[in-house]
Amino acid sequence: MKDQWKPKEDILLATTSSTTEHSGPVTRLALSQDQVFFVSASSDGTSKVFELSQMKESGGDLQSCLTYNGHNKNSLSNVRVNDVSVLENTHSVASAGSDGSLHVWRIDTVTSQQSHSSTQATRTRVSGDTLLEEIYPGEGEVISLSHFSTSSASVLTYATQRGIIHSKDLRSPTEPFRLNFGPDYGYLTSLEVGKDKGWIAAGSSRGYIGLFDIRYQTMTKLWRHSRNSQINRLINACDVSSWPLLFMGVDNNEATLFDASTGECRHTYRTLEGSLSYIDQAALPLNCLSVPYLEDVKIPKENASLDAALQISTNRPPTYNINALVGNISRSGASYLITGGSDSMIRYWNLGRSTKSFCVTGLTQHQPLPIFDHMDVGPTSRLYICQQPPSLPSRLVESKKLPMQNRQGVVKCNHRHSDSILDLKVVDYPSMCLLSSSRDGSIKLWS
Repeated sequence: MKDQWKPKEDILLATTSSTTEHSGPVTRLALSQDQVFFVSASSDGTSKVFELSQMKESGGDLQSCLTYNGHNKNSLSNVRVNDVSVLENTHSVASAGSDGSLHVWRIDTVTSQQSHSSTQATRTRVSGDTLLEEIYPGEGEVISLSHFSTSSASVLTYATQRGIIHSKDLRSPTEPFRLNFGPDYGYLTSLEVGKDKGWIAAGSSRGYIGLFDIRYQTMTKLWRHSRNSQINRLINACDVSSWPLLFMGVDNNEATLFDASTGECRHTYRTLEGSLSYIDQAALPLNCLSVPYLEDVKIPKENASLDAALQISTNRPPTYNINALVGNISRSGASYLITGGSDSMIRYWNLGRSTKSFCVTGLTQHQPLPIFDHMDVGPTSRLYICQQPPSLPSRLVESKKLPMQNRQGVVKCNHRHSDSILDLKVVDYPSMCLLSSSRDGSIKLWS
């Protein structure tokens, strides 16, 4: 069913309120494996827990059932929560703080039996939280974290501001591995564990991607994006462990799909600026039709000092960035990618039929629909293009379609986020939906 699902256009089911929920950017979302709840991480210093079973009863108002503010209990200044992860096969959560702390806490639940006509249903409700462990690596902010389980270990991986990727076996006091992604590559921005749990990919602000072998605890590959674009997000693109594909979100409103075993760029998903929206594909500038690539970089024996690395300028001209990705490359069903970025738009890319792609949300009043297309570039790479026309000035819009403020027509409710999209998640229960979080402090649920 998941392979055949796609979101609907601008159908909002529920949203949080800025007066009762998060008061700062919602940086990350994490789902429990059994789909009982999801957890948010925010720059306001809290993590909130939302029960998925209450979505149908929300009436459009997404309300949390628990707030965890452990990162700020003993702090004199506001601590941001940078990332959050629900530990596999448990109801425990790991959250990363800007004060360099890592908290592992359990979400306590109670189960009750409910009768519905002639059937009995089991319902799990959140009842509280319990702090299990606090970790302070002493290496600046904890930037990113992830968790995976094996038959003998429950491993929490986390990256610090100094470029060290740590691991913590929650079943023992040992550190299974420690990896170094030096500061001369830029500060670490994203971390992803391979589906086979044998490798880790890390991306940086200077466009570097490091591939680490967990078994041998060493960096085996180092690439750099051909445009030196900041790596905003890395996520697994396929559930099959033998197919090591990664989606990557970068700047210039662009995402790519690359093979982690070879570094080859398979797909590029690019949204063109408004001035190019009405130009025929054959007449587009060459830089709009070229695909990026990953340059092989020799792995140095020694890393630069942090102070020297900080002197390297990372200032870039302002562009739209892709910050959030969710998707699946399937050999049997439909393959898709959903992107969200700093232009406040969420786009659904149909990888089988590009013309069936669309904008889930983000279009302004009377903004023309985008045009999606694709072209093959070389024998193994494909470029997907979205030509997004800008909003039309009111003088070019039919008078009967003008909003109420001009006393001509009815204003349609605009459900879009008002700021950058920071995370996306697909929810399976109680029905297939899309969750989005934003810098505007809101979390929205889309049909």
